Amino acid sequence: FGKLTGYMRGYIDCVFTHAGRWYVVDYKSNDRGDAPGAYAPAALAAEMARHDYVLQYHLYIVAVHRYLRQRLRGYDYERDFGGAFYLFVRGMHPTRGAASGVVFDRPPAAS
Repeated sequence: FGKLTGYMRGYIDCVFTHAGRWYVVDYKSNDRGDAPGAYAPAALAAEMARHDYVLQYHLYIVAVHRYLRQRLRGYDYERDFGGAFYLFVRGMHPTRGAASGVVFDRPPAAS
């Protein structure tokens, strides 16, 4: 990460389970325009970096991981944590494909 300035704020929008794994979801309403590739994976990677969302979801993952470790008997990150979704709602549309507007990551436990 580069040098950070200012104040980072945010809330985890949603935590859910699917097929026995826990996931973090954060919805984003960033307007990237109407160009065909505006919400493609490469464009969203730049947006994630520009707004420090990568750091944000790492902090969210640590918070959820610590909570689950305290609350769930036998919790194991590798087995039980599924990852983080950042959903850019303006880019999500059935005609654009499943990857449009969606960023997913599941960092290894050691990161």
